Amino acid sequence: MKGPARLLLPAALLAAIGAHAQVPPPAPAASAPAPAASAPSSELRQLCAALPETPTDGRGLAQRAQCVLTGITPSTRRFAEARELAAKAMEQGEPTGGFALYLAFANDPANMYRRDGKADLEAYRKLGERPLSDRAEQVAAIEGLAFAAGKNHPGAGVLLASYFYETVAPQNVMRVRAMTGLLLRNGARNAPLEKMQREAAVIEKTAPATKASVRSFLDAYLPATTAALQGHAVQTAGTCDKATLKSVSASDIRNAEYLPLTGKMVEKTYLVKGEWMEFWTFDACGEDVPVKVGFIADGWGGAGITAAHNKGQ
Repeated sequence: MKGPARLLLPAALLAAIGAHAQVPPPAPAASAPAPAASAPSSELRQLCAALPETPTDGRGLAQRAQCVLTGITPSTRRFAEARELAAKAMEQGEPTGGFALYLAFANDPANMYRRDGKADLEAYRKLGERPLSDRAEQVAAIEGLAFAAGKNHPGAGVLLASYFYETVAPQNVMRVRAMTGLLLRNGARNAPLEKMQREAAVIEKTAPATKASVRSFLDAYLPATTAALQGHAVQTAGTCDKATLKSVSASDIRNAEYLPLTGKMVEKTYLVKGEWMEFWTFDACGEDVPVKVGFIADGWGGAGITAAHNKGQ
């Protein structure tokens, strides 16, 4: 090849790949990005000060959970107490209870793999190896988020869209597009939401058969394109610096195991174990080049990825 390869992608997909190319490993799908931490507002402090120590109604329980979670209300069992309060609020039908239940799990250091802003790969591996028997809190958190989103809780829909974006499972690209589309139609305009919508729409149009998440598809695109350009050289003994994805087909998932989510919005949205192969066909300087892209669920919502020229096709 002469000079750096030029990747011919739709603008939205190209921008998305650039944003994710230098971010190993994938963000933990169990805890899709939560709102950035900030100092509690004076209004929230006043609310927490006025709350009874043992509220009994759903709204009061959810507010108390928020006060404990933010640290305004001291607790020696901060995340555990916040989860207990949030679960009780949710039992009473309070959407904020489900939202707080998810945030309590997502922000608990026991469920994170980043240390001082850096990815701890060993911690990530251990999280992915958690058996299903140790994931009851994770299941409850995701079910809580879906419950809150289903009740139109402000913010829950955005976090649920982000969960679908990060988490490997068939149909999650479609779920991102559907959820973000609904939120945007209802007036929830912000740059991250619009970005998720664009990326999901481009992937759904270009590769409707993929079983990857938006995140893992974007992570796979650069190595797959590199394999296509190398494959062009093998097939033609020539050079090429242009590759465009034409089509994608996918095998069934072998040994699939899902997080046991039962809610209608999140059932079979989290592949814990399983592997599959996708067959991506590229147009490289007028030559069809087949590439095999392998995915294997890593247990924490992401996937290991391999890409190679499909010489046997």
